[in-house]
Amino acid sequence: MFHTRSTPAYSHRRLLSFFGALLTAFSLSFPLSAQSGLGIAAVVNDDAISMLDLNARITMVMDSAQIDNAPEARSRIAHQVLRTLVDEKLKIQETRRLGITVAQADLKMGLDHIASNNDMDVPGLTRHLANIGVPISALSSRLEADLAWQAYTNRYLVRQIRVGDEEINDEIERIQANAGKPEYLLAEVYLPVDTPSRDTEVRTVAERLLMQLQQGAPFTALAKNFSASPSAAVGGDLGWVQYANVNPDLQPIIAQMKPGMASKPVRTLGGYYIMLLRDVRTSPGLGGGEATLKLSQYHIPVKTGDAAAAQAAKTKLITATQGMTTCAQIDAAGAQSGSLMSGSLGEVKLSTLPANMKQALSSLAAGQLSAPIETGGGWAVMMVCERQDGELNMDKVKDTIYQKLATERLDVAAQRKLRDLRRDAFVDIRL
Repeated sequence: MFHTRSTPAYSHRRLLSFFGALLTAFSLSFPLSAQSGLGIAAVVNDDAISMLDLNARITMVMDSAQIDNAPEARSRIAHQVLRTLVDEKLKIQETRRLGITVAQADLKMGLDHIASNNDMDVPGLTRHLANIGVPISALSSRLEADLAWQAYTNRYLVRQIRVGDEEINDEIERIQANAGKPEYLLAEVYLPVDTPSRDTEVRTVAERLLMQLQQGAPFTALAKNFSASPSAAVGGDLGWVQYANVNPDLQPIIAQMKPGMASKPVRTLGGYYIMLLRDVRTSPGLGGGEATLKLSQYHIPVKTGDAAAAQAAKTKLITATQGMTTCAQIDAAGAQSGSLMSGSLGEVKLSTLPANMKQALSSLAAGQLSAPIETGGGWAVMMVCERQDGELNMDKVKDTIYQKLATERLDVAAQRKLRDLRRDAFVDIRL
């Protein structure tokens, strides 16, 4: 049995990043004679890509990724920027063959969206591009290809997507089985190795990207401009990922990283990854419905930045509350603490609490104490007096999992179709 829920369309958030996922890797060299704005860079079936088009796109990429716009750097990325332009030509050719065109209203909306994401309006974005020597048409052509490809995937490839109830139930079981285990907030840059002969070249690209990160380049900008993964459109963001869902080749690397760290390039079967670990938490599994907690706390004021006082407060809190099992005990002890923040906090929704409190209290039952929590100009130990968990909406859970699995499969189908178009096309590279 298959679900009849509607398959997700590519969202503007996935497609309308500032310049999109433009590259898969650097090339090592590119003749200096081709740096001029004259001539043809490539022919794709019956369409030409001019050197003006190529140079404008190189400039956009370097501006977006905050790479120094030096001749050597331009030379290194030229071939792969050209490959991206070739892909865009193939997308436009295929969609036009099928009668798919992009309305001017949709193109305008897309430009508005891009400008807004960069704290500009369209005139401001146009001026910014002009200041770096790029016409707005260079961005519009990229956007048109993305929107046309979005329409194609939603009209044709969606028909291939099937997600069965059994698959959804398997995913639910897997999520629950990993509850209580580490979960990672990850981002990625993925550089594929199409043939073994390109391994050294792609590894060199990955090492250069890591160097750019170490010199302060934003990870999101590098992911948008250089990653070949579908996550590139959202700056490489993968969201929270359970350990079991991490690529096995990456698991030992991720397990050793600390939040804020980027990995060295890691070779996998398909190519090289650079991973960014933003945060780590204990996986909540599916969780439950909206939980309501009645809380009491024992609070000790501590001046911000006084590490010694903070440590002394935490030690005192643990000692003073040891063995307590009721909120009445916490309230009585808190009355002697000298802090007006000690005592009952009343009923609160778990979802409304700060992240550190939510994490400390989410798994506690009535009568259980938390570890010391930094809060309210000091530190506190909290106890759950009463807890009411809402019922889990399994229909909503299943729909969310369906959307996730369907989107992943739609991404794969779109990449496979583009590979087929590349394979069947006549492409004459003239650099």
